[in-house]
Amino acid sequence: MRHPRRRRPFGFTLLELLIALAITAAVVTLMFAGFALIGKSQARNQLLMERSEHMLVVSQWLGRKFDGLRLLGRTDAAQSVLFFNGNAAGVLWVAPLPERGDGGGLYVFRASPLRHEGGSIDLVVEALPYDGGSMSLDWGVALRETLLADVRTLQWYYQDGRTAAWTRTWESTRKEFPARIRLEIGDERGDWPPLVFALARAR
Repeated sequence: MRHPRRRRPFGFTLLELLIALAITAAVVTLMFAGFALIGKSQARNQLLMERSEHMLVVSQWLGRKFDGLRLLGRTDAAQSVLFFNGNAAGVLWVAPLPERGDGGGLYVFRASPLRHEGGSIDLVVEALPYDGGSMSLDWGVALRETLLADVRTLQWYYQDGRTAAWTRTWESTRKEFPARIRLEIGDERGDWPPLVFALARAR
């Protein structure tokens, strides 16, 4: 007589359950790791987009103001000089505000660093209504706007149109504009690509 074959009970054995749980845990771990990478990637892309927008805003704003440069003179210590000068930290010039239309007027602009007590530095732009060549430059009453907060690098250069040489200073006694202005700037994420502005009034 043949012994009847024992049937396997329905369901999973303990070993099969442990293997299934281990596989499920591994899959869940991989899924969460993938979600974390996606989240970090999105956050990094958002920071890059915000940084690019800052670069674009600063470049476009300064470009519009430099395009409107006015060749105006002023009196400084009984000497006639140009209403334009610059050094490694900043630059001063006259341009209209707004850039287009008849609703505004000429302003004296100054782009310079503003140092805070905590040690941080902002790139700010100040503006005074232009009131002739004998006006006093009282920056205490000027309009002020922060162009870029927490600047780590800030360096201005000026190109001589005759020699093509770059210099860190441009004296108002030269009575001519530089051919180009270059701004090297950086933030907490590193240096920006140099911003170069060709001055149409210099040609």
